[in-house]
Amino acid sequence: MFNLKRRTAAKRALFTLLSFIVALSAFLGLPSAPTVGAAASTPAAAPSYNVVGYFTSWGIYDPNFQVTDLNASKLTHLNYAFADICWNGRHGNSSPESPNKTTWSCTDSHVPLQKGSVPNGTIVLGEPWADVNNSDPAPGVEWEDCDTKALCGNFYALKKLKAANPHLKTLISVGGWTWSNRFSDVAADAATRAVFAKSAVTFLRTYGFDGVDLDWEYPVEGGLGGNSARPADKQNYTLLLQEIRKELNAAGAADGKTYLLTIASGASQKFVTNTEIDKIAQIVDWINIMTYDFHGDWEKRTNNNAPLYADTRDPDLDKKFYTDGAIQIYKNAGVPGNKLTLGLPFYGRGWTNCAPGAAGDGLYQECTPDWNGNYVPRGTWDTFETGNSGFFDYGDLGGNYVNKNGYTRYWNDQAKVPYLYNPTTKTFISYDDEQSIKFKTDYIKSQGLAGAMVWDTSSDCRKSPKYTCTGATLLEKIASELGGTGGGTPDTTAPSVPANVQLVSKTDKTVSLRWDASTDNVGVVGYDVYQGAALAGTTAQTTFTISGLTPETTYSFTVKAKDAAGNISAAGSALQVTTSKTGSEQLPPTAPANLTTTAKTDTTVDLKWDASTDNIGVVGYDIYQGTTKVGSASTLTYKVTGLTANTAYTFTVKARNAAGLISAPSNALTVTTNAASIAEWKANVAYKVNDLVTYAGKTYKCKQAHTSLPGWEPANVAALWALQ
Repeated sequence: MFNLKRRTAAKRALFTLLSFIVALSAFLGLPSAPTVGAAASTPAAAPSYNVVGYFTSWGIYDPNFQVTDLNASKLTHLNYAFADICWNGRHGNSSPESPNKTTWSCTDSHVPLQKGSVPNGTIVLGEPWADVNNSDPAPGVEWEDCDTKALCGNFYALKKLKAANPHLKTLISVGGWTWSNRFSDVAADAATRAVFAKSAVTFLRTYGFDGVDLDWEYPVEGGLGGNSARPADKQNYTLLLQEIRKELNAAGAADGKTYLLTIASGASQKFVTNTEIDKIAQIVDWINIMTYDFHGDWEKRTNNNAPLYADTRDPDLDKKFYTDGAIQIYKNAGVPGNKLTLGLPFYGRGWTNCAPGAAGDGLYQECTPDWNGNYVPRGTWDTFETGNSGFFDYGDLGGNYVNKNGYTRYWNDQAKVPYLYNPTTKTFISYDDEQSIKFKTDYIKSQGLAGAMVWDTSSDCRKSPKYTCTGATLLEKIASELGGTGGGTPDTTAPSVPANVQLVSKTDKTVSLRWDASTDNVGVVGYDVYQGAALAGTTAQTTFTISGLTPETTYSFTVKAKDAAGNISAAGSALQVTTSKTGSEQLPPTAPANLTTTAKTDTTVDLKWDASTDNIGVVGYDIYQGTTKVGSASTLTYKVTGLTANTAYTFTVKARNAAGLISAPSNALTVTTNAASIAEWKANVAYKVNDLVTYAGKTYKCKQAHTSLPGWEPANVAALWALQ
């Protein structure tokens, strides 16, 4: 993250600070055993799932994890962290809360793209020496090529890695926890959005990357204190991504290739509320959702770093700080599963001075600060200078902690994650291992997700200067379970048929269409729009305008979806449209306004909205839950039924007129259903395992299926009921 140039001491300071930043930022990467390097691997023709790994520029220092140590045969995509954004001639983050307050001049004589004046919003190298100037990864290359032409460093090594592994795609990741301070300023203005987007294309072409990944932490709320932030970030983020997509598509057409666009996102309702995430999902290739760091050293009570499912014992259960809760929040907001890669951490988080609790395992226990106010243990790469982060590499845990040196491994069967506890030091560590990874890869398959993303590639089981781990790597486990590049099968599954093709507007010479997004086992990359049997055009969006038509003529339109492997869906239902008379234009109704809720229960939500207007006449309204149409109404109210208790849903409404034109959606309304009430225990009732009841003011969970009888009250029969 820092520009270390060539000073060893600076490199060490950089690394230790960046390790702490990573603990806060929690991006994803895929560490792996050092087996590939420049040696070619044998990739499958088309992997079934994405396996995305993050490589950090600072990992080459104290951890001594080089590009040549990457097991590229187990990856489909590699994200390089991080590039920064230039603003007023400087980059970096001087915020009082920033882990590194240093800033640097954007102008750098060692970097060709940065030799002169650098406009606001330009993507710049985060650490030029490690990125392009270091001669170590480029033996035999002339020093001048390294020092003034920027042809060396990690970027040079990545080009060699890609040459040996042609299936591998690389993306430059911009921002991160420390360097998200200027995203809001860039996104707020059309001019700086254009600068950013054009600089992304120049960056990819110059340094040989295949795409750009935005890690804005975070829109609206700002992340670190001092970061630029504004309420309009919600809409501006969409505009920024649209501009980037436009420039990438144009560059791809000129270069004969497809450039990728992804983002990293927070695993919370707050992130979804603060963005137009359903629109973003239609723009980007996929979203790397950071389903980890749900708990950490900012809390004084132990908990799980990355639980898969809810644990009824969790004191923070109502916050939905678990992976499945986050995924359902995104799906309910209209994000298809195949646009989400699931974040998997290759590290653990720890607390110390924590009571063992009744179970003796330290889980969900308060931790007492020591004389120095510290309740966080020293992590793998912590030093006296950096202080304690409680951040442990998985390789360190496997080599030195799991059932060693006083630590016992425990398993949380509700959350499906392991944890460690040492009763002597009272240290608790939550982490992921092969067992929890198996549950998470199964979840990826069952939920139809795009794949896995991991932070970061240096932390897996390997030999490092601090530890020696000789077991299996988590990356190998992920690739094995998901059919990664080393052992996958060709993708022959076509996307689903585009549904609900609708007329948006028409004139005497044009017709504008929209349709629902298709799904795919890997990911949809675009749509082909047909006018009769002829291809009218291709788009990555779910809207398209056909021009050059004849007035008062009837046309038939169909849409097909396609994926990266070249599979094409069947055509959706044909839509017949007659163009208008010469010089006339038919427009859709106005969007319904002021969508609100008037009542809700644990399974229903009542909606109302203001009427749309139309020159022909509105004939009805369609109600959407996410991207799914759940009903229609001829009035201005609708009751949505069949919902799940204590779950957030996002609703929109569209108006229809007599000509069949559909309005833009109303404002999106997110509503959380009420929590389900727990019934009181009664005799002569058939109870199932895990049913909850109340008795004498306390809650009990059924342990064995049975029909209750008088005298079998929960407080009296421990074999049937467990006190919660």
